[in-house]
Amino acid sequence: MKVHHGRIVEEESGIITSLKKFTQKNEKIHAKTVDVYYSNWDDKKDIKNNDESVQKRRVNAQTMTNAYYDLVTDFYEYGWGQSFHFCKMYKGDTFEENTNRHEAYLAVKLGLKKGMKVLDVGCGVGGPLREMVKASGGAHITGLNNNAYQLERCEAYSRKYGLTEYTSFIKGDFNNMPIADATFDAVFSVEATVHAPKLEMVYSEIFRVLKPGGKFACYEWCVTDKYDESDLYQKRIIHGIEEGDSISKMYKTAACLNAAKSVGFTVIEECDLAPATDATDPWYYALTRAGGLRGFTRSPIGRVFTHTAVTILQALYILPQGVKETSSLLNDAADNLVKGGELEIFTPMYFFLAQKPFDA
Repeated sequence: MKVHHGRIVEEESGIITSLKKFTQKNEKIHAKTVDVYYSNWDDKKDIKNNDESVQKRRVNAQTMTNAYYDLVTDFYEYGWGQSFHFCKMYKGDTFEENTNRHEAYLAVKLGLKKGMKVLDVGCGVGGPLREMVKASGGAHITGLNNNAYQLERCEAYSRKYGLTEYTSFIKGDFNNMPIADATFDAVFSVEATVHAPKLEMVYSEIFRVLKPGGKFACYEWCVTDKYDESDLYQKRIIHGIEEGDSISKMYKTAACLNAAKSVGFTVIEECDLAPATDATDPWYYALTRAGGLRGFTRSPIGRVFTHTAVTILQALYILPQGVKETSSLLNDAADNLVKGGELEIFTPMYFFLAQKPFDA
């Protein structure tokens, strides 16, 4: 990974460090990674008859998503910090406070406590994992991730924050986990299992590695009941989210729930946390309203500023080829996420809590 991404800067994790890491990438490897990712999106001009392309992405999902995170991780750390997910936006609180609460909510729902063995499926660079170690008072959490670069970031953060005693990391495909049956007391996933070719594949593996009676809490990306796939405008929005976030195919919340039940889970609780209330702003304000420096980088003006900067730096050969294209991909994804949220046809936080039966 250091051949591709250059020297890992462990001591710092701020915006300047993220920008610096863009300049360290191996240009040839980075360009090849761009080609690998985009080769799975040949149906861009015609999304009305794309069943064959969806199947291609399902077959290539592991390679496609690994390439995606090699391209976007530094951008995510630049704009989002250590947690790459949306959250309920309670009025009067900072984005970081809302993010931490959103993660701790899962720890509460799972009843995490010191001494429990927990698995984070698709752990990113470990932001939610570390927050849940703290919220639980010292549960041991293992992060599973198939991207070697993100795992290096996970380990660096654990060392930096003194959490190596409470964390460990495994490289592996979450559709075929290199983990023994009935290993964990609890499992959670934050906006990650949507990358599976089919949800049943990853949910069945989670079921397998859970101990009988163990619980699984998940925030899933789904389309809502308001989504009309026959509406070409809506379909283009959802397809834009899929392409911009390495998703083979998104499904409605009911299909997500049925997938969990079909592999043996008993669903204890489920709800869509996305709709705004009197106490909350819409979740997509994270992409439309500037608040602090990182908020600015995610805002429309900030994204234009960043894209302009990387375009110039790439033209001057300070950044490798492909960084500008990745920036464009993420900006298009952000625009479609906002549209999907405004139309209420997409949710990034369909929550469910499920349990593996004691007699399983």
